[in-house]
Amino acid sequence: MLRVLLSIVLIFLAACAATPERRMASEAEPASIDDVCAVAQCGYDIRVELKQEDGSLFAETFDAMPIVQEAGVSVYAGSTVLFEADVVKGELVNLRLVAEVVNPERTISVKLEQDDKGNMMLITNNPFDKHLKIRMGIMPLALDRLVQTSSCPVVARGASFEMWPYPIFQVFLGEMRLMSESETMACTE
Repeated sequence: MLRVLLSIVLIFLAACAATPERRMASEAEPASIDDVCAVAQCGYDIRVELKQEDGSLFAETFDAMPIVQEAGVSVYAGSTVLFEADVVKGELVNLRLVAEVVNPERTISVKLEQDDKGNMMLITNNPFDKHLKIRMGIMPLALDRLVQTSSCPVVARGASFEMWPYPIFQVFLGEMRLMSESETMACTE
């Protein structure tokens, strides 16, 4: 199952970053982690430990995993991701993985954790002076693919808390943008 998860992640990310010609090739064969890390900002020695629904432990260390790529940001179970973003016409662009907060006015913090009962929580901190809308996908541990999930806007200069009652291997954050004042704070897919 682990190899399937990693292959799915790599194929998905390579397809997002590829030109139409390269997408055809990436559908035929999985990209290597070196290929993915050539176009994405990767994290190294990532440890994922999750209590599975049957009570057993999933535990694996990955040499490298893509975190920040053109299409968005991956947050793996048990990790905190810090990334900076520029705002152009309300869209978050030029995403950059950072090791520490140097520019607090443009650094987003996202943490995916599991509680003792097996529930997952994603905590997202928004440094901007407008509410932040994020389109999310999740990869539950029981599945071998990302699936779309609903998400609520992250309040300006505040935090949001998304929760799921089952183990999640990763959350993918895409299509991040600042909301206009006329938009409602509705949770949507």
